[in-house]
Amino acid sequence: MNLTDRATISIIIPTRNRVDSLLRALHSVTNQTRKPKEIIIVDSSDVPLNCDLFGTNLKLLDIQIYHTHPSVCYQRNFGIQKSTSDYTLLLDDDIELSENYVEILLNHLEANETETLCSGLILENRKGAWTYCEEKKSLLGIYMAAVFGLSVGFDCYESKFSNHFMSKWIIDTFKKNGNSLSRAGWPIMIDYRGTFFRTPIYSLGAAIIRTEKLKNVQFDQAFYENGVGENYDLLMSLDQKVGIISTATAFHYKEKSNRLKVEQSYYYRIAALHYILLKHKRFTFINLLYLIWSLIGNSILFLGKGKIKMLGYNFEVIARIIFNAPLYKSKK
Repeated sequence: MNLTDRATISIIIPTRNRVDSLLRALHSVTNQTRKPKEIIIVDSSDVPLNCDLFGTNLKLLDIQIYHTHPSVCYQRNFGIQKSTSDYTLLLDDDIELSENYVEILLNHLEANETETLCSGLILENRKGAWTYCEEKKSLLGIYMAAVFGLSVGFDCYESKFSNHFMSKWIIDTFKKNGNSLSRAGWPIMIDYRGTFFRTPIYSLGAAIIRTEKLKNVQFDQAFYENGVGENYDLLMSLDQKVGIISTATAFHYKEKSNRLKVEQSYYYRIAALHYILLKHKRFTFINLLYLIWSLIGNSILFLGKGKIKMLGYNFEVIARIIFNAPLYKSKK
Protein backbone atom coordinates (compact mmCIF):
# COMPACT_ATOMS: atom_id res chain seq x y z
CA MET A 1 0.00 0.00 0.00
CA ASN A 2 1.49 3.37 -1.03
CA LEU A 3 0.97 6.82 0.48
CA THR A 4 -1.81 7.70 -1.95
CA ASP A 5 -3.78 4.61 -0.91
CA ARG A 6 -3.60 5.71 2.72
CA ALA A 7 -4.55 9.35 2.04
CA THR A 8 -8.19 10.15 2.78
CA ILE A 9 -10.42 12.62 0.98
CA SER A 10 -13.70 14.32 1.82
CA ILE A 11 -15.95 15.75 -0.89
CA ILE A 12 -17.89 18.90 -0.03
CA ILE A 13 -20.87 19.85 -2.19
CA PRO A 14 -22.84 23.05 -1.50
CA THR A 15 -26.24 22.86 -3.21
CA ARG A 16 -29.55 24.67 -3.51
CA ASN A 17 -32.67 23.55 -5.41
CA ARG A 18 -30.73 21.39 -7.90
CA VAL A 19 -31.69 17.79 -7.15
CA ASP A 20 -31.17 16.35 -10.64
CA SER A 21 -27.85 18.12 -11.09
CA LEU A 22 -26.68 17.01 -7.65
CA LEU A 23 -27.53 13.38 -8.39
CA ARG A 24 -25.49 13.51 -11.61
CA ALA A 25 -22.50 14.84 -9.67
CA LEU A 26 -22.90 12.14 -7.01
CA HIS A 27 -23.12 9.35 -9.57
CA SER A 28 -19.85 10.54 -11.07
CA VAL A 29 -18.35 10.17 -7.59
CA THR A 30 -19.57 6.55 -7.31
CA ASN A 31 -17.71 5.78 -10.55
CA GLN A 32 -14.38 7.10 -9.25
CA THR A 33 -11.41 4.74 -9.22
CA ARG A 34 -10.49 6.35 -5.87
CA LYS A 35 -13.45 6.55 -3.49
CA PRO A 36 -13.84 9.31 -0.87
CA LYS A 37 -13.95 8.73 2.85
CA GLU A 38 -17.08 10.87 3.10
CA ILE A 39 -19.32 13.16 1.10
CA ILE A 40 -20.56 16.26 2.91
CA ILE A 41 -23.59 17.87 1.28
CA VAL A 42 -24.39 21.32 2.61
CA ASP A 43 -27.92 22.07 1.46
CA SER A 44 -29.84 25.34 1.44
CA SER A 45 -32.77 24.19 -0.73
CA ASP A 46 -36.29 25.50 -0.19
CA VAL A 47 -37.34 21.87 0.34
CA PRO A 48 -34.54 20.27 2.40
CA LEU A 49 -32.82 17.23 0.90
CA ASN A 50 -32.94 13.83 2.56
CA CYS A 51 -31.33 10.44 1.96
CA ASP A 52 -34.51 9.01 0.41
CA LEU A 53 -33.43 10.68 -2.84
CA PHE A 54 -30.42 8.40 -3.17
CA GLY A 55 -30.47 5.01 -4.88
CA THR A 56 -28.67 1.86 -3.79
CA ASN A 57 -25.29 2.79 -5.27
CA LEU A 58 -25.23 6.17 -3.57
CA LYS A 59 -26.27 4.71 -0.23
CA LEU A 60 -23.06 2.66 -0.24
CA LEU A 61 -21.16 5.93 0.24
CA ASP A 62 -20.86 7.81 3.52
CA ILE A 63 -23.12 10.77 2.65
CA GLN A 64 -23.82 13.38 5.30
CA ILE A 65 -26.44 16.08 4.72
CA TYR A 66 -26.48 19.37 6.59
CA HIS A 67 -28.93 22.23 6.15
CA THR A 68 -27.88 25.90 6.32
CA HIS A 69 -28.99 29.30 5.04
CA PRO A 70 -28.19 30.14 1.37
CA SER A 71 -24.58 31.25 0.89
CA VAL A 72 -22.02 29.33 -1.16
CA CYS A 73 -19.17 30.72 0.95
CA TYR A 74 -20.83 29.84 4.27
CA GLN A 75 -21.85 26.39 2.97
CA ARG A 76 -18.31 25.62 1.82
CA ASN A 77 -16.83 26.82 5.13
CA PHE A 78 -19.36 24.74 7.05
CA GLY A 79 -18.44 21.63 5.09
CA ILE A 80 -14.71 22.28 5.41
CA GLN A 81 -14.99 22.38 9.19
CA LYS A 82 -16.82 19.05 9.13
CA SER A 83 -14.16 17.41 6.95
CA THR A 84 -12.11 14.71 8.70
CA SER A 85 -9.79 13.82 5.81
CA ASP A 86 -6.29 14.71 4.64
CA TYR A 87 -7.68 16.30 1.49
CA THR A 88 -10.88 18.10 0.55
CA LEU A 89 -12.46 18.09 -2.91
CA LEU A 90 -14.61 21.18 -3.40
CA LEU A 91 -17.24 19.97 -5.86
CA ASP A 92 -19.92 22.17 -7.39
CA ASP A 93 -23.28 20.46 -7.75
CA ASP A 94 -23.39 20.95 -11.54
CA ILE A 95 -20.06 19.28 -12.31
CA GLU A 96 -19.50 15.70 -13.45
CA LEU A 97 -16.08 14.11 -12.92
CA SER A 98 -14.24 11.72 -15.21
CA GLU A 99 -13.81 8.34 -13.52
CA ASN A 100 -10.13 8.66 -12.59
CA TYR A 101 -10.34 12.33 -11.62
CA VAL A 102 -9.78 11.97 -7.87
CA GLU A 103 -7.01 9.40 -8.28
CA ILE A 104 -5.01 11.54 -10.71
CA LEU A 105 -5.20 14.65 -8.54
CA LEU A 106 -4.40 12.79 -5.33
CA ASN A 107 -1.38 11.13 -6.93
CA HIS A 108 -0.08 14.55 -7.94
CA LEU A 109 -0.50 16.13 -4.50
CA GLU A 110 0.98 13.14 -2.69
CA ALA A 111 4.02 13.29 -4.98
CA ASN A 112 4.42 17.07 -4.52
CA GLU A 113 4.27 17.88 -0.82
CA THR A 114 4.90 21.61 -1.26
CA GLU A 115 1.77 22.08 -3.36
CA THR A 116 -1.47 23.09 -1.64
CA LEU A 117 -4.03 22.42 -4.34
CA CYS A 118 -4.68 21.29 -7.89
CA SER A 119 -7.57 20.86 -10.29
CA GLY A 120 -8.40 18.95 -13.40
CA LEU A 121 -9.29 20.69 -16.65
CA ILE A 122 -12.86 22.02 -16.47
CA LEU A 123 -14.80 21.76 -19.72
CA GLU A 124 -17.97 23.60 -20.71
CA ASN A 125 -20.41 22.84 -23.52
CA ARG A 126 -20.04 25.53 -26.16
CA LYS A 127 -22.03 25.14 -29.37
CA GLY A 128 -22.41 21.39 -28.81
CA ALA A 129 -18.76 20.64 -28.02
CA TRP A 130 -17.00 20.26 -24.66
CA THR A 131 -14.13 22.76 -24.68
CA TYR A 132 -11.73 24.21 -22.08
CA CYS A 133 -12.01 27.85 -23.21
CA GLU A 134 -13.68 30.16 -25.69
CA GLU A 135 -12.10 31.38 -28.89
CA LYS A 136 -11.54 35.13 -29.12
CA LYS A 137 -14.07 36.20 -31.74
CA SER A 138 -12.54 39.40 -33.07
CA LEU A 139 -9.36 41.39 -33.44
CA LEU A 140 -11.12 44.27 -31.67
CA GLY A 141 -11.54 42.11 -28.57
CA ILE A 142 -7.81 41.32 -28.54
CA TYR A 143 -6.85 44.99 -28.96
CA MET A 144 -9.25 46.13 -26.23
CA ALA A 145 -7.96 43.46 -23.82
CA ALA A 146 -4.37 44.58 -24.41
CA VAL A 147 -5.02 48.34 -24.20
CA PHE A 148 -7.38 48.32 -21.22
CA GLY A 149 -5.99 45.34 -19.30
CA LEU A 150 -9.22 43.35 -19.55
CA SER A 151 -9.74 39.70 -18.71
CA VAL A 152 -8.32 37.26 -21.28
CA GLY A 153 -9.46 33.65 -21.48
CA PHE A 154 -8.59 32.20 -24.88
CA ASP A 155 -5.84 29.82 -26.00
CA CYS A 156 -3.16 31.97 -27.64
CA TYR A 157 -1.43 28.90 -29.05
CA GLU A 158 -4.57 27.71 -30.83
CA SER A 159 -6.04 31.08 -31.75
CA LYS A 160 -6.78 31.84 -35.39
CA PHE A 161 -5.25 35.27 -34.74
CA SER A 162 -1.92 33.95 -33.43
CA ASN A 163 -0.19 34.54 -36.77
CA HIS A 164 -2.29 37.47 -37.96
CA PHE A 165 0.02 40.34 -38.91
CA MET A 166 -2.13 42.92 -37.03
CA SER A 167 -2.36 41.02 -33.75
CA LYS A 168 0.79 38.89 -33.65
CA TRP A 169 2.71 41.33 -31.44
CA ILE A 170 -0.15 41.40 -28.90
CA ILE A 171 -0.44 37.61 -28.90
CA ASP A 172 3.33 37.32 -28.47
CA THR A 173 3.15 39.67 -25.45
CA PHE A 174 0.43 37.51 -23.89
CA LYS A 175 2.56 34.43 -24.50
CA LYS A 176 5.59 36.07 -22.91
CA ASN A 177 3.65 36.91 -19.72
CA GLY A 178 1.84 33.56 -19.62
CA ASN A 179 -1.06 32.87 -17.28
CA SER A 180 -1.07 35.89 -15.00
CA LEU A 181 -3.06 38.88 -13.75
CA SER A 182 -3.46 42.15 -15.59
CA ARG A 183 -2.54 45.36 -13.77
CA ALA A 184 -6.27 45.87 -13.21
CA GLY A 185 -6.40 42.49 -11.48
CA TRP A 186 -8.27 40.64 -14.22
CA PRO A 187 -7.18 37.04 -14.87
CA ILE A 188 -5.21 36.37 -18.04
CA MET A 189 -5.33 32.70 -19.01
CA ILE A 190 -3.87 32.01 -22.41
CA ASP A 191 -1.57 28.98 -22.07
CA TYR A 192 -3.17 25.54 -21.78
CA ARG A 193 -0.24 23.55 -23.20
CA GLY A 194 0.88 20.20 -21.88
CA THR A 195 -0.62 17.79 -19.38
CA PHE A 196 0.22 20.14 -16.49
CA PHE A 197 0.26 23.92 -16.28
CA ARG A 198 -0.27 26.63 -13.67
CA THR A 199 -2.50 29.65 -13.45
CA PRO A 200 -3.09 32.22 -10.66
CA ILE A 201 -6.89 32.12 -11.02
CA TYR A 202 -9.07 29.14 -11.84
CA SER A 203 -12.43 27.73 -10.81
CA LEU A 204 -12.30 25.76 -7.57
CA GLY A 205 -15.50 23.90 -8.46
CA ALA A 206 -13.56 20.64 -8.81
CA ALA A 207 -10.32 21.36 -6.94
CA ILE A 208 -8.60 19.20 -4.33
CA ILE A 209 -6.96 21.13 -1.48
CA ARG A 210 -5.00 20.00 1.56
CA THR A 211 -7.56 20.20 4.37
CA GLU A 212 -5.20 21.67 6.97
CA LYS A 213 -4.47 24.61 4.64
CA LEU A 214 -8.12 25.09 3.76
CA LYS A 215 -9.27 25.22 7.38
CA ASN A 216 -6.86 28.10 8.03
CA VAL A 217 -8.05 30.18 5.06
CA GLN A 218 -11.81 30.34 4.80
CA PHE A 219 -14.06 31.61 2.03
CA ASP A 220 -14.96 35.24 2.66
CA GLN A 221 -18.65 35.48 3.53
CA ALA A 222 -18.75 39.11 2.41
CA PHE A 223 -19.54 37.93 -1.12
CA TYR A 224 -23.04 37.69 -2.53
CA GLU A 225 -24.79 34.40 -1.67
CA ASN A 226 -23.94 32.92 -5.09
CA GLY A 227 -20.28 33.46 -4.27
CA VAL A 228 -19.18 35.51 -7.27
CA GLY A 229 -15.48 36.24 -6.71
CA GLU A 230 -14.94 33.80 -3.84
CA ASN A 231 -12.50 31.57 -5.73
CA TYR A 232 -10.27 34.51 -6.70
CA ASP A 233 -10.26 35.76 -3.12
CA LEU A 234 -9.39 32.36 -1.62
CA LEU A 235 -6.53 31.84 -4.06
CA MET A 236 -5.08 35.23 -3.15
CA SER A 237 -5.23 34.17 0.52
CA LEU A 238 -3.57 30.82 -0.20
CA ASP A 239 -0.92 32.67 -2.22
CA GLN A 240 -0.28 29.76 -4.57
CA LYS A 241 -1.05 29.20 -8.22
CA VAL A 242 -3.40 26.39 -9.17
CA GLY A 243 -1.82 23.39 -10.87
CA ILE A 244 -4.06 22.14 -13.67
CA ILE A 245 -3.78 18.50 -14.73
CA SER A 246 -5.37 18.23 -18.16
CA THR A 247 -5.55 14.42 -18.14
CA ALA A 248 -8.27 14.72 -15.47
CA THR A 249 -11.44 16.32 -16.81
CA ALA A 250 -14.54 17.77 -15.17
CA PHE A 251 -17.67 18.64 -17.13
CA HIS A 252 -19.39 21.85 -16.02
CA TYR A 253 -23.05 21.79 -17.03
CA LYS A 254 -23.74 25.36 -15.83
CA GLU A 255 -27.11 24.48 -14.34
CA LYS A 256 -29.56 27.28 -15.18
CA SER A 257 -31.65 27.05 -12.03
CA ASN A 258 -30.44 29.23 -9.17
CA ARG A 259 -27.95 31.00 -11.45
CA LEU A 260 -27.50 34.74 -11.78
CA LYS A 261 -28.36 36.48 -15.03
CA VAL A 262 -25.40 37.64 -17.12
CA GLU A 263 -25.87 41.30 -16.13
CA GLN A 264 -26.10 40.50 -12.41
CA SER A 265 -23.09 38.21 -12.58
CA TYR A 266 -21.02 40.92 -14.25
CA TYR A 267 -22.03 43.49 -11.64
CA TYR A 268 -21.06 41.26 -8.73
CA ARG A 269 -17.83 40.25 -10.47
CA ILE A 270 -16.54 43.82 -10.93
CA ALA A 271 -17.68 44.73 -7.41
CA ALA A 272 -15.87 41.66 -6.08
CA LEU A 273 -12.66 42.63 -7.89
CA HIS A 274 -12.82 46.09 -6.33
CA TYR A 275 -13.17 44.51 -2.88
CA ILE A 276 -10.33 42.04 -3.51
CA LEU A 277 -7.94 44.79 -4.66
CA LEU A 278 -8.64 46.63 -1.41
CA LYS A 279 -8.38 43.54 0.78
CA HIS A 280 -5.11 41.94 -0.32
CA LYS A 281 -1.79 43.67 0.31
CA ARG A 282 -0.26 42.53 -2.99
CA PHE A 283 -2.46 45.13 -4.71
CA THR A 284 -1.97 48.91 -4.45
CA PHE A 285 -3.70 52.16 -5.35
CA ILE A 286 -2.18 51.83 -8.83
CA ASN A 287 -4.14 48.62 -9.38
CA LEU A 288 -7.36 50.48 -8.50
CA LEU A 289 -6.54 53.11 -11.12
CA TYR A 290 -5.99 50.38 -13.69
CA LEU A 291 -9.33 48.83 -12.69
CA ILE A 292 -11.05 52.14 -13.45
CA TRP A 293 -9.24 52.23 -16.80
CA SER A 294 -10.38 48.67 -17.60
CA LEU A 295 -13.98 49.54 -16.74
CA ILE A 296 -13.78 52.49 -19.13
CA GLY A 297 -12.66 50.03 -21.81
CA ASN A 298 -15.57 47.71 -21.04
CA SER A 299 -17.90 50.71 -21.14
CA ILE A 300 -16.83 51.47 -24.70
CA LEU A 301 -17.60 47.88 -25.68
CA PHE A 302 -20.97 47.89 -23.91
CA LEU A 303 -21.91 51.24 -25.48
CA GLY A 304 -21.19 49.85 -28.93
CA LYS A 305 -23.35 46.80 -28.21
CA GLY A 306 -26.17 48.80 -26.64
CA LYS A 307 -25.77 47.09 -23.24
CA ILE A 308 -26.92 50.07 -21.23
CA LYS A 309 -27.52 48.21 -17.97
CA MET A 310 -23.98 46.85 -17.86
CA LEU A 311 -22.68 50.29 -18.82
CA GLY A 312 -24.49 51.66 -15.77
CA TYR A 313 -22.90 48.99 -13.56
CA ASN A 314 -19.46 50.12 -14.74
CA PHE A 315 -20.19 53.74 -13.81
CA GLU A 316 -21.48 52.69 -10.40
CA VAL A 317 -18.36 50.67 -9.57
CA ILE A 318 -16.10 53.45 -10.87
CA ALA A 319 -17.89 55.80 -8.45
CA ARG A 320 -17.45 53.27 -5.65
CA ILE A 321 -13.71 53.10 -6.36
CA ILE A 322 -13.36 56.91 -6.41
CA PHE A 323 -15.31 57.36 -3.16
CA ASN A 324 -13.85 54.24 -1.48
CA ALA A 325 -17.29 52.69 -1.04
CA PRO A 326 -17.00 49.00 -2.05
CA LEU A 327 -20.21 47.04 -2.44
CA TYR A 328 -18.84 44.23 -0.26
CA LYS A 329 -17.98 44.69 3.39
CA SER A 330 -15.79 42.36 5.44
CA LYS A 331 -17.69 39.93 7.68
CA LYS A 332 -16.08 38.25 10.64
